[in-house]
Amino acid sequence: MVGRRRRARLWITPAAAVLFVLWLPSSHAETVTGKVVSVADGNTLTVLSGKGQQLVYLAGIEAPQRGQPYASRSWQNLMHMAYGKEATLECRKADRDQRRVCKVKVRPLSCTTCGHTLDVGLAQIVAGAARWHRKDASEQSEEDRGRYESEELEACRRRRGLWALPDPTQRAHCAHISPTQ
Repeated sequence: MVGRRRRARLWITPAAAVLFVLWLPSSHAETVTGKVVSVADGNTLTVLSGKGQQLVYLAGIEAPQRGQPYASRSWQNLMHMAYGKEATLECRKADRDQRRVCKVKVRPLSCTTCGHTLDVGLAQIVAGAARWHRKDASEQSEEDRGRYESEELEACRRRRGLWALPDPTQRAHCAHISPTQ
């Protein structure tokens, strides 16, 4: 009986260790601080930190790309919020282009005494400068998923930014995310 218990513990311990190791990287974000030195588009920026320059993709959003309607306004909005500012990055992974995928926070423009509390990805959604990227929802916290989804719906209903475009695909997407009354 004693021998069986001992073997069971040895079997459970390695299994628990493997599960813990697999769980660890996906559940904890690496936190990096640095200065935003470049903004490429509405969801990509470069941050200079102690680790050098890092290309960063804003987690949880998709902004119009160059050549698409509202791309320039989306880029301008992100530039206004983040360029030249100190930022805190909560990074969980790198994408296929080796950009770090991060939640990026800066000091709000309206508060000189605040810390890095403005989530620039969420602010892009609120302004109608980006959509919530549902494909990445499983990588967001439940709280962030709720905020991003709610703010996208509100921007859509109020026809902010790209939601005001006369593009039928925007209206179709908006109708798709709006709950039926």
